[in-house]
Amino acid sequence: MQINLRKANAVQSEIKKALSGVRLEASVTVTEFTEDVEGTINKGNADLNAALQQKRRLIGALFEIRSAVGRANAGAGIGDTLTAIEQIDQEMSVVSALTGLKARTALTEINARIEKAKANTNERMSLYGDRLSAVETTVVDQATVDSAKAEVKQMKRAKQALQDKLLQLNVNTLIELSAETAATLKDEGIL
Repeated sequence: MQINLRKANAVQSEIKKALSGVRLEASVTVTEFTEDVEGTINKGNADLNAALQQKRRLIGALFEIRSAVGRANAGAGIGDTLTAIEQIDQEMSVVSALTGLKARTALTEINARIEKAKANTNERMSLYGDRLSAVETTVVDQATVDSAKAEVKQMKRAKQALQDKLLQLNVNTLIELSAETAATLKDEGIL
C-alpha cells in the first residue's frame, strides 16, 4: 500500500494517539466473591499481553513510516526545500529591520541645526548642564529603506513559491507501507 507524505504525517499523529490510548493493566482485583480467581488472573494476563502486542505493532508501524518518510524526504529534496525556506525567513528578519526605519535627515538640515546650536549664545541648559546641540538621525537613506521593502516583497514571493513546491512534493511523493503495517493500521481504524 502506498500513501503520500502528507497522509503519512497525519497517520503518524493518529498512531501516536492510538499508542497513548492503549493501557497496560498489569494488575487485577479479586475478592472473596470472585468465582474463578485463576481465570480472572489469566484473563488479565492475556489482556496485558494483547495490549503489549498492540503497542509493539503500532510502534513498529510508526517507525516504519518515519523511516520511509525520511528516505522519501531526502530523495525528493524536501530537506533542501525546508532549508531554503528557513534561510529566507532568517534573511527576511534581517532585511525587515530596515523597512521600519525612518530615512535619515538630510545632511543640509543636520548641518543647519548644528550651526544654529553653535550660534545660540543663550546656552540653554538641560537638567545635567549639557548644551542641547545634538541632532539624532538614522544612518540609512530613503533608497535603502525602499530597496529593503522591495527585497522583503521578493523574499515573500520566493518563500511562497518554495512552500508551494513543498506542498506539491508532500502530495506527490509516495511511500510504500508493508502489508503488516497496512493491516495494523486498518485494524486500528487509522487507514
